[in-house]
Amino acid sequence: MIHDSSNHDIDRICITEEAVRAIPGRRLMSMHTDADKGKAAGSNGSRPSPQARKSAKPTGTGSKGRQWRRLWIPDQIGGWAMALMPGLAGLLVAGPTWRSLLLMVAWAFCYCFEFTGSRWMVSHRAARFAPPALGYALLMAVTGLILLIGTPGLLRWAPLYLVLGVLNFAAAWMRAERSWWNDIVAVIAACTLCLIAVSLGSRFQTPEAGLEGANAGYFGCQPNPAVDCFADGFFPSAALPSIGVVSAALFAVTQFGSVIFVKTMIRERGKTWCYLLSLAWNLALCLIGVAMVHTAGWWPLLTALVLLVRAALLPAISRRRRIPILYVGLVECATSLLVFILVIAQADVMTASLTGLLGA
Repeated sequence: MIHDSSNHDIDRICITEEAVRAIPGRRLMSMHTDADKGKAAGSNGSRPSPQARKSAKPTGTGSKGRQWRRLWIPDQIGGWAMALMPGLAGLLVAGPTWRSLLLMVAWAFCYCFEFTGSRWMVSHRAARFAPPALGYALLMAVTGLILLIGTPGLLRWAPLYLVLGVLNFAAAWMRAERSWWNDIVAVIAACTLCLIAVSLGSRFQTPEAGLEGANAGYFGCQPNPAVDCFADGFFPSAALPSIGVVSAALFAVTQFGSVIFVKTMIRERGKTWCYLLSLAWNLALCLIGVAMVHTAGWWPLLTALVLLVRAALLPAISRRRRIPILYVGLVECATSLLVFILVIAQADVMTASLTGLLGA
């Protein structure tokens, strides 16, 4: 239930909010309730000034619509990309089923709940942030319950996401939502969803030959232990298909690379240690791509090279001339899309390549 966490997340690449942050004297969000604002309108309890009364008048329909969107709709383009792309890739790699489709609907509600709930926690429970958080919590609970009734095997992932959720909201309460550890929480949550979506895919829903009618009850192991069964252990092999593990790992290493890169552009801008860490991380991805060229072709390496060039050039340019947050967000959306395309196009090939390299 993270995004940040995501996504993600990653310094909250929010074009609207970060732009507001950059304006002198402005804050990311108001921590005052409507009552506080009313008190502030006057002086020492006196009646509000004419200017204050004028600003307090009901606004038009368009203004109310914008206010509703600000409260209810996450406006972080980078966050949407990093939260949803791993799960969508897993859905496409393994083939969609009603379970994986409903999983993505529940995850979208979960991301919205994380976004609105975190703002509620950051504001230390300001009243105006409560309705969106409660509304999305209800939608998430309903879709999640339907999914669990039809897919009891998903309960195996509940402890992990419970821990991640607690950590995420703890970070929001402490106003440390852009900390390194909370970014890692967001990456783990989003990328694990890729593995889960793969395990629910249509390519894994066919019973093995000769077992079409065996153990097919509600909690039976057929057609897929990842969906129905705990008889083969808490984490049967069907819950951890190799193609899902590889796809999730690819998203995880590239998204954490994005975490480091974005910090070199914003919060750790100009700090040599962070820049070198970003270069080293992306160079390691290139070396893995080189090792895979013989068996997986050039696309993994070319993708890693694009990520390396972006990590090398943009922070160097920003030392001399600050690059707007808007452009940083667009770059990360583009690189996230590049990794997404690589996974859905090359997942089988890369899985075979990596399992061969690791001797699995």
